[in-house]
Amino acid sequence: MPASLTKHLEQCLEGVVVGPPLFDPAGLYPCMVVYPLFPSHLGPDPPTTITLVEGLNRGVRLRDTGQVDRVHVENPLAASILVGESEVLIGATQARALQISCLIPPGQRASLPVNCIEERRFTEYQAEFTQADICPWKLRTFKMEQLARHGQTHQHRIWEHIESYLQHAESPSPTADLRSVYSTHSFELNSLRHRYPLQPGQIGAACALGQDLYVELFNAPELLEDRYDQLLKSALIEAVVTPQDQVASPEVLRAFLDQLPAAGRASRLIQPASLKGKGRSAVFTAQGITGTALMADEEVVHLCAHQRCWGKTQPFQVVKPQLSQVCADWEEGAFFSLLERDYLPRRRRYQAFKDQLEPLPPTLLKDPGARFPILADDKELRSPPPRPLAPVLHAFFLRLFQQD
Repeated sequence: MPASLTKHLEQCLEGVVVGPPLFDPAGLYPCMVVYPLFPSHLGPDPPTTITLVEGLNRGVRLRDTGQVDRVHVENPLAASILVGESEVLIGATQARALQISCLIPPGQRASLPVNCIEERRFTEYQAEFTQADICPWKLRTFKMEQLARHGQTHQHRIWEHIESYLQHAESPSPTADLRSVYSTHSFELNSLRHRYPLQPGQIGAACALGQDLYVELFNAPELLEDRYDQLLKSALIEAVVTPQDQVASPEVLRAFLDQLPAAGRASRLIQPASLKGKGRSAVFTAQGITGTALMADEEVVHLCAHQRCWGKTQPFQVVKPQLSQVCADWEEGAFFSLLERDYLPRRRRYQAFKDQLEPLPPTLLKDPGARFPILADDKELRSPPPRPLAPVLHAFFLRLFQQD
């Protein structure tokens, strides 16, 4: 698996073009620079995969199992669903966050690994999750590191991390809900989003903030377009909560992308039992880089990575001339017009594909033999009733408790 991931990351990143950076020329807080990522070549065919938010709007169902680390998903559509790493599931129950990115094939039911991000709220058995959001990057990195080092996340450490994060962000919540940080700082988030618009054909973004570089990349611009608000929000909240005047230069970003494949050699495969053979997710941490990648059909579908750039950043005003020069160089090229020409017909076809999606009849849905039954009768999801002790053991305990 490590060699395979390294090869796939090399192939993925070879086809990525780093676009002109987006930033506030005045250098006002928060000082965050976003580097759009583009494909060097864009084929004519859009994907047959849709994001979780789009799926929820079209009949995909997510239900609480009553267990803190699992949720059930039912995909009744004739399209695969991309469930993204650290997407937050919201409903009439305890909020959860996906541990890894997964692909839910058409017409399939599955069990997904999650973490609780709302400690002081009870689970509601079979309650539905109807909306999706995203975790801040600080928690995403923490979760990826735990998976890469231990093969699992420790829920109590997740809760401790969230409590500390909410205190730092001055975002109190009676249920210790991680999402409260977004409501507390909603004004700043809404007023800053316009600085970083999505570009036609864009497939990812690298966000430079202080000593941190955050990268998120998709294999199709249509998927990014439907997830861009979440991508930007995940990084922008860090800029609002911890404003800094240091940023990474374009050279540091290019070095980060060059180092990513080598970091993938230390990867660990994380595969939900109910989705074997339906894409593979790997997590890795090495050389100061932590990340996760979802692979399917011999390509990287979704990549998330973080690097702590100790000693490699400079004050924004020092880096600003480099950023401005890069933007000036790009203005002279025809790359954007050609990419937009190729992307717009794809986008129209993709929208038409989504518009015609209808739920399959229930009889056609497949249960892949998940570890937990999916959307079954209530009694199937309950623990089996306790069985009586064998007569010999029963007599033994009676004698034990009757002793003086």
